[in-house]
Amino acid sequence: MDWAEDEIAQAQLRHPDITDVLHHSFALLTATHDRMSTEFIYRAHARELIERVATGVLTKPGTSIEVALSLMQASLVTPLNTTAFGLYLRMWRCANLPALGGPIQDLDHHYEAIVATSIDDLESVARRKLSVSDRVLTLVTCEGFHHGEPVDCRLATARAA
Repeated sequence: MDWAEDEIAQAQLRHPDITDVLHHSFALLTATHDRMSTEFIYRAHARELIERVATGVLTKPGTSIEVALSLMQASLVTPLNTTAFGLYLRMWRCANLPALGGPIQDLDHHYEAIVATSIDDLESVARRKLSVSDRVLTLVTCEGFHHGEPVDCRLATARAA
C-alpha cells in the first residue's frame, strides 16, 4: 500500500493539473502476479498504470511488467523464440527496470533490428491477452475529501460538492 501511495504522490508531482484524479487511481494498482511482491517490479507496474490514467490511455491492457512476467514464466517451460525474447527485452526496457548488464546489455536493440514488426505484433497480442477487464476508473465515489482533507475533486459527487 505504501508503494502505491508513493507512486501516486510522485505522479501527482509530475501531473499537478490532475492530482484529484490520480488520487483515485489507487484501486487500479492491484498486484496481478506473485513477483509483484518485489518492490521495483510492483512500482514499475503501478507507475505504468498511473501514467495511463494521467494521459487518458486505457488501463485494461497488460502492463509491461505483466507481459515480462508472463514471458519469464513461459521461459521456465520452454526456450523463448527470437520474437518472444525480443519482446521480453523490450518490456524490461519499457518498464524502466534496472539495466541487465553483462552480455545482455543493449542486446534489445539487436532484436528490434531483426524482428521489430513481429515483436510489435506479439506485444499487441500479449497486452490484450493479459487485459484485466475491471481495471478501470469507474464508479468512483468521492465525498470531496482525500486522506481526511477537503479537496476540490472533479470526481466528487454532486451531493458532496
